[in-house]
Amino acid sequence: QFVNEYMKSWKVLGATILTVLGLTLAPLFNATSADVVLDADLSVDKATAKRGDTLTYAFRVENTLTEPFIVYLAPGMNGDHAFSPYVDYIPGSTSWTDNSGATGAVDDNWLNTGVNLNYLNVGDWVTLTFQAKVKSDAPNGALAESVVQIKKNWLGEDVNEWFQCAAKTTIKFGEVLGVEELPQTGAEGVLAVTLYLGYLGFLVRRIKLTRYL
Repeated sequence: QFVNEYMKSWKVLGATILTVLGLTLAPLFNATSADVVLDADLSVDKATAKRGDTLTYAFRVENTLTEPFIVYLAPGMNGDHAFSPYVDYIPGSTSWTDNSGATGAVDDNWLNTGVNLNYLNVGDWVTLTFQAKVKSDAPNGALAESVVQIKKNWLGEDVNEWFQCAAKTTIKFGEVLGVEELPQTGAEGVLAVTLYLGYLGFLVRRIKLTRYL
């Protein structure tokens, strides 16, 4: 009986030690796996838009890892065009800025060949912005989804590892329900309506007078 109780206490103690070790070491393993996650995002300034509207896209990437790397940005998915078929890229609209405050223009050829966003130290970030215009024949309710893909290369090492970012805008247009457009009335129209109402009032008075006299 004593031996059984002794063994049980050791089992409980061993399980407790393993649990404590697991809770202590888990953050270390999680941090290691999180290091491979790239902090990048593509956003658009309008969730809904109508025909002819200009959409401004912003791609931002930050080095939240533990060593420097080089970022390469390519258009679209699997090398396809970056933009939805419902929008047209606005030539000359691409520019970049980074955490140092530096800015610059990007040649439109990046849509065909991609662009190297250069060397990012740990904690550095860079943002690429570009614009597109909603086409005049874009259907109502269409979802305009634009996509870019990025690849990070460690210094001196070419890693064929791609990540994709997308931004979506819904195309909406047409009459607003419950609103009736009133006809425009100029000065002449107002004068005509005033004279008519005055004449109508005069007739009503004459009818009353004739009836009761």
